[in-house]
Amino acid sequence: MRVVVVGAGLAGLRASSRLADAGVAVTVLEGLRRVGGRVRTMRTPFVGGQYVESGAEWVDADHPRMLELLDRCDATLQGDGADWTTVRRMLFRDGRLFRPGELRELEPSLDADLGRYEGVIEEIAAGIADPSRPDLHPEAALHDARSLADLAAEMEFGPVAGLFARRNSQGEFAAEQSQVSLLFVAQQRAVGALLGSVTGHHSYRVEGGLDQVAAYLAAEAGPRLSQGEAAVAVSWTQDHVEVTTSTGRTINADHVVLACALPALRRIRFTPALPPELARAIDELGYGTVTKTAVQYARRGWPHGFVNTTHGSQRMYEPTVDQPGELGVLMSYAGGAGGLELAAHDEAERIRRVVADQHDLYGFDDEPIGAFSRAWSNEANFGGSYAVYQPGQVTRFWDVLRRPCGPIRLAGEHVATWTGYMEGALESGDRVSDEILAGRTPG
Repeated sequence: MRVVVVGAGLAGLRASSRLADAGVAVTVLEGLRRVGGRVRTMRTPFVGGQYVESGAEWVDADHPRMLELLDRCDATLQGDGADWTTVRRMLFRDGRLFRPGELRELEPSLDADLGRYEGVIEEIAAGIADPSRPDLHPEAALHDARSLADLAAEMEFGPVAGLFARRNSQGEFAAEQSQVSLLFVAQQRAVGALLGSVTGHHSYRVEGGLDQVAAYLAAEAGPRLSQGEAAVAVSWTQDHVEVTTSTGRTINADHVVLACALPALRRIRFTPALPPELARAIDELGYGTVTKTAVQYARRGWPHGFVNTTHGSQRMYEPTVDQPGELGVLMSYAGGAGGLELAAHDEAERIRRVVADQHDLYGFDDEPIGAFSRAWSNEANFGGSYAVYQPGQVTRFWDVLRRPCGPIRLAGEHVATWTGYMEGALESGDRVSDEILAGRTPG
């Protein structure tokens, strides 16, 4: 058997490794000159050995595939991790930094209001019998037609709860509340509850950077991996596929695994054309719009913890909190409309705006010693940060994106149960390789 894998992110590298281990002849095509996809650790322009993640950053305690992979490549989790309730413990508003106790004084109903909001989502999640098939919820069409914005409007939030609810959507889904299907959010809660009931929702960075994980998988691939060679055309029948690459090479295979982000997939020419429902899903599925801007300073002149802010920077935190030394890096994570607004400027202007926000937020005027900004919506091969199913898209697109089309299968976080996570990328690689090895009948 011969398989072509398009894309050397975690999903593609995982699928290729498992197929090769089973004796399949695999070719991995990667259009870029680097591996890892949206896993991208930044060491330059920082000094003192510090590094930050410009893309994927967190491994959750209930992500078994990622934990097993980290163990295999001798990587360890860093520090004590983060309990995600911490993201709403501090707020900068009206020129003042409010700490946890002060927030409740500012809006006494804050916890109760956000609790009601999450309670509605959890009630919908309870109706999802299988998190891998949220489209089978008894009232799937009803909940999929509604957005997080629709739910928030029903809550009649105070201004602080309303801001936190919006920042949570911009942070978790990298999209505005109006762009996120309520059924999709419930699905994410359902898959988290499946394992989170045992381990809790605790998240960790990886000591030494996530790029070492991508490098480990690439080393496993060895000569199977061709970098700087993109798939430009796919001709297919029910039991055969021919892939043409940017170098003019033609590869004949029994299967092709399309493990790149959908915006890159939209540039590939298919003959015959893909079925209309699949083509529409590929063309229309939503993607979040994250802009991450990291600034290094000679001293850590800020309190520990996540700060939500009314600034364009949206959410500020220190990704180097568990790295040694006096130096420190502050990260702005801006999603949704805020991520797009920053992305409209060049990198220097994005950094200037974020530095101004940091000075205002923390009340210091230190000059940066290194900085970068990455707007994932500007990255041609990715078109955004990670998938977000918009209202109506779970019922329309969930199953069709995961269903084989002749010899063609899709992999990546966008077709995983753990959508938006590295765990989901690995999960999808496992699924497609299992299907191919099991000899599942195409179509």
